[in-house]
Amino acid sequence: MNLVRSAQFNEEIARGSLYLISHRLARDPEAIAELSARFDADIYIRPPAEAPEDEYVRSRLERGQVMISTSADGRTAFMESQMPDGGWLSVNLNTVTEVQAQATASLLLEDWQQSGMSLDTFLEKVRPKFGFPLGVVRINELLLSDADFARMQYGDVLVRISIEGSRAEALAKIPGQPLALKLGPIDEFNPYSFRAIFVIVTIGVLLIGLGVYWVVNTFETRLRKLEQATSRLSQGHLNARVNSSGDDPVGRLGRSFNKMAEHIQRLISIQREMVRAVSHELRTPVARIRFGAQIIEDSVMDDPFVSKQLAGMDADIQELDELIDEILTYARLEEGGPILDFQKVNVAEVAEQVVGEARPPAHVTVTYEGADPDNFPFSEVEPRYVHRAIQNLVGNAGRYARSRVKVTCSVADDICRVDVEDDGPGIPEEDWDRVFSAFARLDDSRTRASGGYGLGLSIVRRIMYWHSGRAKVDRSPEFGGARFSLIWPRIHTD
Repeated sequence: MNLVRSAQFNEEIARGSLYLISHRLARDPEAIAELSARFDADIYIRPPAEAPEDEYVRSRLERGQVMISTSADGRTAFMESQMPDGGWLSVNLNTVTEVQAQATASLLLEDWQQSGMSLDTFLEKVRPKFGFPLGVVRINELLLSDADFARMQYGDVLVRISIEGSRAEALAKIPGQPLALKLGPIDEFNPYSFRAIFVIVTIGVLLIGLGVYWVVNTFETRLRKLEQATSRLSQGHLNARVNSSGDDPVGRLGRSFNKMAEHIQRLISIQREMVRAVSHELRTPVARIRFGAQIIEDSVMDDPFVSKQLAGMDADIQELDELIDEILTYARLEEGGPILDFQKVNVAEVAEQVVGEARPPAHVTVTYEGADPDNFPFSEVEPRYVHRAIQNLVGNAGRYARSRVKVTCSVADDICRVDVEDDGPGIPEEDWDRVFSAFARLDDSRTRASGGYGLGLSIVRRIMYWHSGRAKVDRSPEFGGARFSLIWPRIHTD
C-alpha cells in the first residue's frame, strides 16, 4: 500500500513540472537543450507513433497522468507524460535537488509573462495541473534573511526546507511587484499515515474488498472496451464491434451493441446507396430533357415567348444538375471515412484562385486581402475539398453582399485560417449554429436563386471535420455583415 501511495505522491509532485516542460516544447521544440540544462535532466521526445506498449501505462498517459519508474539500482528516475500534440515526453533524472524546484518556478513565471493573463487568472488555470499548492504572498510577510531577500530581488528562486526536513517550498519574486510566487509547501511522504494503519488493522475486510475489486475491475475493463467501440461508432467508424463472449450482463450488453451497430451500418449503407442511385439515375433523364429542350429551341428560334420559356427550363435543369452534384458531394463527406489525399498546399494561392474564378453579381466585388501567397507557409490539406469549401463560402457571400466580399488567409501557432467577410445583412446570432445544418434555410421567403440549396455550408462543415478543424460564423468587424471562418491544424495528423 505504501509503495502505491509513494508512487502516487511522486507522480503528484512531478506532474506540474512535466506539464510546464511539455507545453514549452510544444511551442518551441528547439528549447529541449535549454530545459535539459535547467532541470539537470535528460529530456527527449518520442513521436506519437512510438506509444508505450503497456496498455495500462498508455491509458494513464492518455488521460493526462504521469508515470514514474526507477532503474534497478535505484539511482535513476524515469518520468513520462503525453505532449499536447500527442507525442511522448520522457525525462531521466540522476539526482533530485533544489535545481528542479528552481527551474519549475522560473518556468512558471515565464509562462505567465508570455500568457498575457493576470496572475490570478493564470494560476487558476494551471493550478489543477500541479499536485501541490500554488499561491501569491507579500514579500514583507516572509521571514527572510537579508541574504535571501537580496537573492530574491536579483531574480533567484529561493528554496526553503524546514529544519527537520519534512517540509519544503519554493519562492520566486514576481517582477515589478512586492509579491512572491509560492510553490508549496510540500510535506514529505508519511509512511505511517492514519490510512496505512487503518489498512493494516482492517486487512481482513480488505481481502474481501480485493475480491470485489477483481470482479469490478474485470467489468470495468470490458466496459471500457465497449465505451471505446461506442466512441468509434459515434465518430463514423461503422465497423466498430466488441468481443461479446460470456453470458454475464456485460457479455449480453456487448452482443446487443454488436446487433445495434450492424443494424445501423445496414440502414446507413442502404440510405447511402439509395442517395447515390437516385442522384446518378436522375442525371440520365435530366440530360435527355436538356437535349430535347435544345432541339425545340433550335426549331422555334423566332418565337420570343417559347424561347423565354425554354431558357427558364434550361435554368431549372441546370439548377437540378447542380443540386444532384451537391447531394453526391454531401453524401461522400457524410460517409464514415472518405479517402482524402492530403498534400502540402499553399492555401493562400488556393484562396486567390477562388477569388479569380468567382462570378458574383455585377454590383459585388470580391477581393483577396490576406497574407502574401508568395511567403505563405504550406498546409497539409486535401486541395480539391479545401478549394470547394472556400468556393462555397465566397459564392454564399456573393449572393447576400451589398457591394463587397473580402477573403483573407492567415497562420498562427500552426493553425491555418481562412475568413470570408461580406457587407450584407449578416446572420442573427441565434442562427449561427443552425446555418451549417443540411438543407437549413434561415429565411423561407428566399428563393433558390438567392438562398442556394441549403447544402453548401453543411459541405463546408464536413470538409473541415475531416481536416480536424471547424467552420464557424460571426459578425464581420469591418463590414458589419457575416464572417465565415475555416480553422484547421496546418499539419495533418491521423
